Amino acid sequence: MAPKKKAGKGAKEPEVKKKKGGKKDLSLAYKSMEMPVNEETREFYHIQIRDLEDRLARYQRKWDEMAVQEKLSRQEFEQLANNKKEIVAFLKRTLNQRVDEIADLNEQLQSLQLAKEMEKDAFEAQLAQVRHEFQETKDQLTTENIILGGKLAALEEFRLQKEELMEKFMLMEDQLRKQEGEYKDYVHNLEKKSVLDKDRLRKEIIQRVNMVATEFRKVATSQMWDTTKRAILENNTVTLQLAQISQRGLQLLWENEQLRGTQGKLSQELELLEDSQKVMARHSRGHQKIILMLTEKCREQQQGTAEAERLRLLLSQVEQNLLQLQKDNQALRTQRDQLNLQLERQQAETQRLQQELTKEQKVRVSLETALAQATSFLRDIVQMQPEGEDGDLDTMFQLQRKEMLQHLLVMLSSAMVLSPQLAVSPGQEPQPWGPPEEGQRSNQPLGTGSLLQQLSSITPYQPGDLGLVPRRIHIPPNPEDLRLLSHTTRVGGFRAHSIPQIHTSGSAKKFKKFSLPGISLLSK
Repeated sequence: MAPKKKAGKGAKEPEVKKKKGGKKDLSLAYKSMEMPVNEETREFYHIQIRDLEDRLARYQRKWDEMAVQEKLSRQEFEQLANNKKEIVAFLKRTLNQRVDEIADLNEQLQSLQLAKEMEKDAFEAQLAQVRHEFQETKDQLTTENIILGGKLAALEEFRLQKEELMEKFMLMEDQLRKQEGEYKDYVHNLEKKSVLDKDRLRKEIIQRVNMVATEFRKVATSQMWDTTKRAILENNTVTLQLAQISQRGLQLLWENEQLRGTQGKLSQELELLEDSQKVMARHSRGHQKIILMLTEKCREQQQGTAEAERLRLLLSQVEQNLLQLQKDNQALRTQRDQLNLQLERQQAETQRLQQELTKEQKVRVSLETALAQATSFLRDIVQMQPEGEDGDLDTMFQLQRKEMLQHLLVMLSSAMVLSPQLAVSPGQEPQPWGPPEEGQRSNQPLGTGSLLQQLSSITPYQPGDLGLVPRRIHIPPNPEDLRLLSHTTRVGGFRAHSIPQIHTSGSAKKFKKFSLPGISLLSK
């Protein structure tokens, strides 16, 4: 007999409660009519109850572990949210600091530009003034150099003339000394000759007088007149010769006076030349002082030129520093833009994570609702008891229980199929169906979105399965396909596929288990 389809859970719950109450009444009515159960069946039930209790304790431990993992995951999520807020605050603070630094750098750049413009104007004015002064000094020095060159040429010419005059003067002095020596020798010779001539003439005169006297005495009588006449003639001749000698001596004296006058003039000229030489020496010293002064001014001008060159180099260095500051400012602006883009991306990521958190919370609420409904439904199923040992009543009980289990399976499968896309995060791939690995459970935090996967990974108990061998990976059933299957196929699919286990945080209770041969039902 095929089970009837239920309109919904709301319509089903009153009917289930009615049946539940009726079953309790029937169980009380037929309690006295229960047949004694054989020892093997009782032992089987005891073993099955112990196994269920063990599994219940194991599932309770798993539920506690999952609760702890969920708490840790929630703490990690809150820690990540706090870290994200701190990172965003740090980035905002860093961005504000960078903006302040950029503003300070802009102010420094503007002040440096103003200082640079002022220094540039001052340096240009100073450089123009220095150039003007340098040009004036250069023109003045050029004029003075030309004048000094002319004076130096005149001095050189004067020096050459002086040397020529000195040479002539030396020659004239030598010639004068020679002439004076010759004149002295000539005068001495003339005086000596005059004295000798006088002595000789006196001697000759005396000798002739004696001879004349002798001859006169000899021929006094006969030749007195001729001798006297001859003596007078000779006396006149000697007198003329003496007059000529005296005239010659006077002439020599006059020439000596002229030479002495010439020597005086030459001495005066020599004194004048010496005075001129002293004056030229004084002028030369003055010109040397002027040359030294001009040399010092030229050196100062060279130093001024070097200082202007140094200022020009300093100005170029300041311009290079300004360019470097502009490059640094541009780099800081680029970095600020990058930080702005990074902040926008992080804000977008924050919004996306907030949306995902909202979706996860919605999924969690829906899953908690589904789990609560499934828990209530399973509790109702577990509390169901057969009304008696009658075959028809037992068959009806089994059919009702199968129908309720089918409804529970369809409800859980619908919740699992409709919410996998919301349960899986965008950056995480969906986990395959089957038992999860221990490493993955320990490394990955358990979030609200992965709770359904954790529940779906728990497979039901099967006879002879102690959990030592890993089970195969099964594909969850599709509710649309289950509706098209028959009752027997649905029950077989229910046994073949895993049913999500629902854990409660309350204390473990002992439940009864009822099953047909080949059907195992798990509950807490």
